[in-house]
Amino acid sequence: MSKQLTIGILAHVDAGKTTLSEAMLYSAGAIRKLGRVDKGDSFLDNHEIEKNRGITVFSKQAGLNWKDVNITILDTPGHDDFSAEMERALDVIDYALLVVSGVDGPQSHTETVWRLLRAREIPTFVFINKMDLAIADRGEQIKRLFDTLGEGFVDFSPSPEDEGFIDEVTLYAPELADYYLENMELSEQSIKDAIRACSIYPCLFGSALHQDGVDRLLDSIAGYAYGYSELHTDSSEDAAEPGAFVYKIARDQRDERLSFVKVITGTLHVKDSVSVITDSGEPITEKINQIRIYSGQKYLPVQSASAGQICAVTGISSSKAGTGIGSLAAQDMRDGVIEPFLTYRIIPADDIDQNRFVADMLQLEEEDPKLHIDSANSVRGVNIRLMGDVQQEILQAQIMSRFGYEVRFESGGIIYKETICSAVEGVGHFEPLRHYAEVHLIMRPGERGSGIVTDSMVSEDELSRSWQNLILSHLDERSFRGALIGAPVTDIHITLAAGRAHVKHTEGGDFRQATYRAVRNGLLLAESRILEPWFEFEIKLPGANIGMAMTDIKNGAGSFGEPQVDGELSILKGRAPAVVLLDYQRKLTSYTGGRGHISCVLAGYDTCHNQDEIIKQIAYDPDHDELETGDSVFCCHGAGRIIRWDQVKEHMHIPAMLRDIDAENCSGQSSDVRAGTMSAGRKLASEAELLAIFERTYGSIDKDKGKKRKAKPSESEYRAMEERKQSLHRLDRVASPDTHFVVDGYNLINAEPHMKELAHTDIGAAREHLVNIIANYRGYLGCRMTVVFDAYRVPYSEVRSHTENGTEVIYTKENETADAYIAELTKELGKSESVTVVSSDALVQEMSLGHGALRISSREFIMDIEISIKEIREFLADNKS
Repeated sequence: MSKQLTIGILAHVDAGKTTLSEAMLYSAGAIRKLGRVDKGDSFLDNHEIEKNRGITVFSKQAGLNWKDVNITILDTPGHDDFSAEMERALDVIDYALLVVSGVDGPQSHTETVWRLLRAREIPTFVFINKMDLAIADRGEQIKRLFDTLGEGFVDFSPSPEDEGFIDEVTLYAPELADYYLENMELSEQSIKDAIRACSIYPCLFGSALHQDGVDRLLDSIAGYAYGYSELHTDSSEDAAEPGAFVYKIARDQRDERLSFVKVITGTLHVKDSVSVITDSGEPITEKINQIRIYSGQKYLPVQSASAGQICAVTGISSSKAGTGIGSLAAQDMRDGVIEPFLTYRIIPADDIDQNRFVADMLQLEEEDPKLHIDSANSVRGVNIRLMGDVQQEILQAQIMSRFGYEVRFESGGIIYKETICSAVEGVGHFEPLRHYAEVHLIMRPGERGSGIVTDSMVSEDELSRSWQNLILSHLDERSFRGALIGAPVTDIHITLAAGRAHVKHTEGGDFRQATYRAVRNGLLLAESRILEPWFEFEIKLPGANIGMAMTDIKNGAGSFGEPQVDGELSILKGRAPAVVLLDYQRKLTSYTGGRGHISCVLAGYDTCHNQDEIIKQIAYDPDHDELETGDSVFCCHGAGRIIRWDQVKEHMHIPAMLRDIDAENCSGQSSDVRAGTMSAGRKLASEAELLAIFERTYGSIDKDKGKKRKAKPSESEYRAMEERKQSLHRLDRVASPDTHFVVDGYNLINAEPHMKELAHTDIGAAREHLVNIIANYRGYLGCRMTVVFDAYRVPYSEVRSHTENGTEVIYTKENETADAYIAELTKELGKSESVTVVSSDALVQEMSLGHGALRISSREFIMDIEISIKEIREFLADNKS
């Protein structure tokens, strides 16, 4: 039986992604004629809008067979404005194929895609396209990937028996190094395992337009990728109840609703009745009328679809993108990271009825949930969320093409969010006559980008599990508005700290009321701040104009690193509020005479740079918001009495669970909840807590890992392998007696195989081993060494510093990361010393560069130490003889 595989093809716009899809289909015999995107006749970009614009707007699927492997290709949009469409496809692919232009290298959207792939741990193949036009050779192309995206990229052009290939793959996949030392060869299975574990990323090269390298790419995918059934042995066709995930809603040319799904378990059949959850949360049963296997615009009707297959089903009217059907109806796919940050008002032509217009817009929202159509309080038109101008133009054309009328957009604005910056206890009490519920929530600042995280610390002896689950579901079922400007809140960790029900009078709706009121109560009591979208940018412009760009970014509250020089052009990279850069290309074109270009990628939400101005502009009154209330209802003399939010704690029935809050802690990090109270006591971090830091930063530790893995190579074998690698990757030495090294401790431990393995069982021993190695290195070169270990996430830890064999060892204090400490240290030391920072963390490197420090990755530093050890041994051997 052929194995089934789904590959998502992703790229920055104009990297040749759709051309590669066509080339793969043509090589496999799935199409007879090669289409061209620029000529508007490509097999996959078949929508009229895509033909006119020459870009992919909607994700498409096509099927091919290569060497007995059935491959479903999902071609996704490459433009930033359609990133949400691309992100939805990630939830149903088995492997990714990242296409990078050999001419331009990795670009801004490439980095966005790469972050999404790594967050989902999707194994990835890379195709470097347009090599017929590229100046950089394969080695330089790989280096570009390393510099921009990180490590693990390996040229898969050589034979697996090639010694250089073996050196490369074993360098980034320790499990392959172990396998090779035991068997003196690498099996196809071992390489497949390393790819699946995301230890290595195979890189292939060619030109899709000229069919160069396409067959080699297909061979690699067919040979080194596991089929769906090989990875999911519990999804057999007969043993499991059918279940699928919906990743896309669309309509065919006859306006029939299509639910595009990936079958996860069992087999879907025509006329099957499947469970679906409606918008109201109620489960219903709907019948599948048709199952279609699409390839481009055409489809093949089939009677069934088995686990691992991508198909479209008709007959289901209540499905939504991102949800399950059948046995998976109660499950949702991962929440998307990409969110529109601009809001517009869209208004139809005068002769179009408002009700019809709203219905049409809601149909579009079914297909793209990120539009967030809002018709409330609207006499004419709707509010809509978009990613940018290109999406606005496409949507305008789509409405005309599909519904037959014109629309206009009113100027858009930024979508702000809110968060809290101090821990607080929110209390909600709901007790009209014959009703009762009280809820206590401890709300703490969360990490940036974490969204709303909920959990419970309540014993089932105090409140039954069913009531607790109900409260947590109420926290997840809607968004809440902040108290500063009424914007949606985010990045808050909400813990259910206490709750009380009445045996006779409590109903389910009572806890909904108490929960909503508790959240609002906490938001009104907490110190809050506004968040706005930020961009990471890259500006290329003539060197003579670099000062103007730096001034503009600085005036807009942005930051940047040291400018780079590329011939006559200067390159400036950094971060800035999105509102500052939205229209900056126009200004850049003006003062550079058309020679300047800016590329931006959304970097998430961060502190608003002009909060007071925004608060004044919006003029939101939290006490008069009719949709949100922090007041509670208490029963008094047989009737319900409303108690104002700031007086609730004087009437609540359960004692306060949060005490001794540090109201000035605005770091965005949570405090520890202990036995229902907040204690202000301080203590030093224990070894167990420091181990927890290491695990949170670099992944969980498998305590049985040493028992399960094969025997480690001996010291001599390991040295031999390292020397062979060093012969191919010899470093330029950066160390000198005048250098002051500042080392990111845990980052270095994670980069060195022996110390990383030691940390699995004893984090303290790993730290001690690292300090000893660095002390020896310091003694050899005579330079200064400072090692910084992170105690940031350990509540109440105090700063610790001591000197060991001439090396200063520092543990950071509470609410201070190693990153932040290193940044401040390099800033101070850089005034009088030559500083080199050792870390593979991109943020640490960027901040250090901004303070004038040199940078070296953890891996390069380790190899430099190895070279130094070898020189010491040779010196001692020469003197002995």
